[in-house]
Amino acid sequence: MRFILTLTAGVLLGAATAGAAEHILVSGGCALMYFEKYKNQPHDKYWGNFIDAAEVRARQLNLPAGDQLTWLVYRPAYVNRGRAENANLLAAIQAKAAGARARLFWFDTQRELLNYLNKGRNRDQVKVARFEYFGHSNMLCLMFDYSNALDGAAFASSILHQGDLKKIDADIFTKDAYAKSWGCHSGESYSAEWHRRTGIPMIGAIGKTDYSRGGLPFLSSPNGKWSQ
Repeated sequence: MRFILTLTAGVLLGAATAGAAEHILVSGGCALMYFEKYKNQPHDKYWGNFIDAAEVRARQLNLPAGDQLTWLVYRPAYVNRGRAENANLLAAIQAKAAGARARLFWFDTQRELLNYLNKGRNRDQVKVARFEYFGHSNMLCLMFDYSNALDGAAFASSILHQGDLKKIDADIFTKDAYAKSWGCHSGESYSAEWHRRTGIPMIGAIGKTDYSRGGLPFLSSPNGKWSQ
């Protein structure tokens, strides 16, 4: 019901702002320290790696008048990490979204993410002009729930594999849409498949990206680079 109500509001808003475009930022979930703390290179010592990076990006954007900024966040991971840290992380994320003037949309599964992309606005009137992802990934998939519910892995329902990209309606994008994955290894296969399926180039990393300095991640592999 939460998703249906939010989606309905989105469709109505899209109808009221015909001709505008939508810019979408997506934050995947953080790992749990229960799984990570004893590893040689633990992930996500700080819970807000993928939240703070998206917030920084949101504040950087200078959108055309009338365009809309929407921030999609994978909710279950922050519920779980919040319980582990005895903190209300959902409220913290809501405050960051409000400060960045971004419309916040929680999603719990791959299906909800895809439903939002395809139908979260009236896509005949409000096209997607930007898609940027902040989170765990490998060369084949975006992983929203990596090392949160499962140690070093993610459920199939909480990834967006390159084989699932056929579920995205290519007509939702503007002709000059911008796409980038800020996760690890996306430029090694995922970006090319995204382009093939959607017709929109995607920038992705060859090698690893590192969020440990705060803000936007940096390339951390020897000879790492951004590629389309």
